Amino acid sequence: MQNEITELRNQVRTLKRIVYGFGCLLVAGVIVSATSLQTVPDLIQAKRFEVVNDEGKVVASFYANMGGGMLSFSNKDGEVVAGLGSDEVNGGGVLGINNKDGKRVAGIHADENGGVARVFNNKFTEVAGIRATPDGGVLGLFNNEGKLTSSLP
Repeated sequence: MQNEITELRNQVRTLKRIVYGFGCLLVAGVIVSATSLQTVPDLIQAKRFEVVNDEGKVVASFYANMGGGMLSFSNKDGEVVAGLGSDEVNGGGVLGINNKDGKRVAGIHADENGGVARVFNNKFTEVAGIRATPDGGVLGLFNNEGKLTSSLP
């Protein structure tokens, strides 16, 4: 009789271990499945988003400025070489192209008459431009001092 009781106790102990083991597996499975169910948010809001390279330098950023939104791209040295966004002065669109030192050398923007495209030298002096006017369009060429040398019409 004592042997049967001991054997029953061993069987109960073994069954308890099996039940606890399955219980632990079940809890672990629920935790893993809950953490792996990631949802895509409907909206993400921030004042600035930045992309950095392996050295931690910002190479692209999307942010708000006084005129609206701005998207800028930088070279590996951290200098802004291109920007696209809303002009702070008149609220129209603007695209700026900079040289490797971050100085503007070309740009397209909107003004009260329509579109404007400008090309600058390294001293930020306009040397060529085309723009809409109330009477049509104008193409202008300038010397290195910014004085008009020829135009059409």
